[in-house]
Amino acid sequence: MRESELLEYFLLEAGEHLAALHKGLKELQPHTDNLPIVEDLFRAAHTLKGSAAIVKLDVTSSVAHKMEDILEALMEHRIALSDKTISVLSSMFDVIASLISDLPGKIPEPSTAATEIIKTADEFLARELAVKEQKETTESIPSQQAAAPAPQCVPAMAGGPSIERRRMSEEGDLYYGNFIRIDVQKIEAMLNLIGEITIRKNYLVQRTRTAQDVIEEITFAGDRLVREVGEYSDRHAYSYEQQSPERSTDRFFAGFGELEFDSYDESNIFARKLQEITNDIQEGLKELSNQYDMYAQDVRSMDRDVRELRADISEARMLPVDRLFQRFRKAVREMAKANGRQAELRIHGGDTKIDRVVFEHLFDPLMHIIRNAIAHGIELPAERLQKGKPEQGEIVLSASREGNIIAIQVRDDGRGIDTERLKEQAIRQGILKESEEVSKQELLALIFQAGISTKESADQTSGRGIGMTAVRRQVADLSGIIDVDSEEGKYTVFKMHVPTTLAISNVVVFKSGGAEFAIPVTLMEEVTLLDIMDGLESGHGSIVYRGRKILLKSLMDFFGAAKLEDRINKYVVICNISDKRVGLIVDEIIGQEETVIKPLNEFLDGLSMYSGITISGDGRVRFVLNPTALFETDVKPEPNLMPQPAETELPKVLIVDDSLSVRKYVANFVQNLGLQPVTAANGHEALNILHVNEISLIVTDLEMPIMHGYELIRRVRAVEYLRSIPIVVLTSRGTEKHRQMALDTGADDFLVKPFDENSLKAVFARHFPTAQG
Repeated sequence: MRESELLEYFLLEAGEHLAALHKGLKELQPHTDNLPIVEDLFRAAHTLKGSAAIVKLDVTSSVAHKMEDILEALMEHRIALSDKTISVLSSMFDVIASLISDLPGKIPEPSTAATEIIKTADEFLARELAVKEQKETTESIPSQQAAAPAPQCVPAMAGGPSIERRRMSEEGDLYYGNFIRIDVQKIEAMLNLIGEITIRKNYLVQRTRTAQDVIEEITFAGDRLVREVGEYSDRHAYSYEQQSPERSTDRFFAGFGELEFDSYDESNIFARKLQEITNDIQEGLKELSNQYDMYAQDVRSMDRDVRELRADISEARMLPVDRLFQRFRKAVREMAKANGRQAELRIHGGDTKIDRVVFEHLFDPLMHIIRNAIAHGIELPAERLQKGKPEQGEIVLSASREGNIIAIQVRDDGRGIDTERLKEQAIRQGILKESEEVSKQELLALIFQAGISTKESADQTSGRGIGMTAVRRQVADLSGIIDVDSEEGKYTVFKMHVPTTLAISNVVVFKSGGAEFAIPVTLMEEVTLLDIMDGLESGHGSIVYRGRKILLKSLMDFFGAAKLEDRINKYVVICNISDKRVGLIVDEIIGQEETVIKPLNEFLDGLSMYSGITISGDGRVRFVLNPTALFETDVKPEPNLMPQPAETELPKVLIVDDSLSVRKYVANFVQNLGLQPVTAANGHEALNILHVNEISLIVTDLEMPIMHGYELIRRVRAVEYLRSIPIVVLTSRGTEKHRQMALDTGADDFLVKPFDENSLKAVFARHFPTAQG
């Protein structure tokens, strides 16, 4: 690999490490427990050190190594985190950032500032270690010295006018003549137009990607044409020099016959013309590339304009949620009176604005929850007095903005939810087994199951166990979720998260079974890689997510086409469907985008697993999934069969390292030996690769995010059909302690970065005697 190419890969990943260091240093607080932040800083400095050493940036590597020493001392509590510590680390970061920023300009790596900061770091570390040692020695000997007096607190200086006063002043300056009445239908028409523009914008963005691919292909072809023509011209000139010795004695045409003259002249003229044409093509391609860059900038500008326009028009359609909440005051009084209870409705966050469409769809679910609060929650006045509560119960409606989400709570101070009654009904209906252990939150979530109710008998308003299931579906239709929490005898609270607007939705697009689907971001918690090891340990059809076992299904399960290989090396979309967390296995995550979700027409209205459709940038229709409806149907999984490793022509070498430049360097080295490289950025990714590929050798780093090298070695050695694969450790950890630990865990060889190529060749020669050298 060319040195410039390797440096390019280093710069690509160095930016990420610098960003991680910058973020971590800003978050450090002196005299507090910052261990997680220090560990993240240590990992970034460690990887940066190794990557810099690979590309022969010894000065940068040395500074990063010294930063690593200080961070390691902090992790091991050998020194304290003080303002001085943060200052020294920040200065070292500044030097590293300066060294790296000078590299693209081909400026030689300077060393004066680096030498000074390394000296400063050495002196600081030695001094802090000595202070720590002296302190420990002093504390071990009884001291009669008085404790130093505590520093006096300095009162804060009085500032300007209070926030409330400034806010009142700003509000008093509003000029209400700037507001006009707008027909709602006109706003609807503008929002529909914005939706169409958004789809067109997505189409243009897709076209820019396609255009970029075309430009790259044309540029490659043009370079190849120039190279071929140049080689042809050189060969032709060389052939005539060899065939015509007379040419050296005559600078023009002496010694050539007529036929020789014509042949030479025509061939050279043809070659020159081709060179001129290809040069023109190159100039045209440069101009086309410039035009494309300007076009891409215009598209990005249009994207910003569309976002601002959409936000402004959406704001015009917003209504304060207080208008919705006030509609329940009378209903609360009347329902409380009808049930012999006393209840007061309190409202918080009424000025929070919400889309008119969401506003209208929230009335029914909120009404049902409030009705349940009175019928199930608020006790009779005499009962409340016996419990030490005021006669009058309280129902609180509150709303708050959380980014693009509105959080709405309904809380009552009644008797709470009887989880034991819920459990009894669930066991009676076969939803739970009597011996099954479930958490309180899982029991509370049963309230959303059809047929489950805490009321002993049904009446005209409640008790049939159907209402909360309908509420969950209504909230899911808004691309929202609902959760419940309760403490028996004290309170019950339902919390809904719904999008602020339905005009434009933020969705994640993925592919499964060759088709593209979308799911609203509001229904997702995260996307993670499926770890086949977790699947084997937890049993087919479920995984352990954040310490809890959750249901796992492939989207192909719902079409009856799932196989075990559909669960290998795939992604899991963790969804929140109110009563539980579930995992949906998909093939590929395409990306996140803003789009318009259109309702299903009358011919598709019965497909409850879909909440609508959306149109991709290239005009294809995507179904938008409704996870709540999707997981209501139980699907039996296929038998749990172990997949067979794929066959390959060349032996495969798996290279596991979180450094992109190291992966590229070693992969190029492996390829030159006539072997096939396969790369992974961490141990988790490597495990998935191992289960679908026949790997002949593993080369792994030790310090990696998600899963480090020691854990990878341990898990490989724990699987019978993987444990015979040789493992070579390639790390910048060069101590005997790390070497012995790696070998004891199961490694076969141990090399230290920056490594000598001859040493690496010797290792490969032991495992591949016939490899090309």
